[in-house]
Amino acid sequence: MDGQSSRHGDRVSRVADALHKLTGRPPVVDRTRTGATRLSVGVGEHPDRTQTLAVLRVLSLGDRFGHSDNARWERVWVEIADDTPAADAKAADAKAADTPDADRPEPPRG
Repeated sequence: MDGQSSRHGDRVSRVADALHKLTGRPPVVDRTRTGATRLSVGVGEHPDRTQTLAVLRVLSLGDRFGHSDNARWERVWVEIADDTPAADAKAADAKAADTPDADRPEPPRG
């Protein structure tokens, strides 16, 4: 996928397939200015609670998600960031935040 990692491609495929199955519509795939892959799918009739919760679970697999609407249609979208060093650093920061203080090295003194 044009230089993207296979992990990124797997995430995109997994989310796209699940959205297609849940909504009955294939998602539109775009690239954002930041290099993330954005999947968006139109929402037809208002889904029942079970389907809504299932769609929200799928959307939460991405890095960002949301909803937009206008006079003609409603859409849900999800962005999946490419696996970059910046994304890896974000994951490392999140892991460090979950590490108990006793496990953290002491900061340098001086």
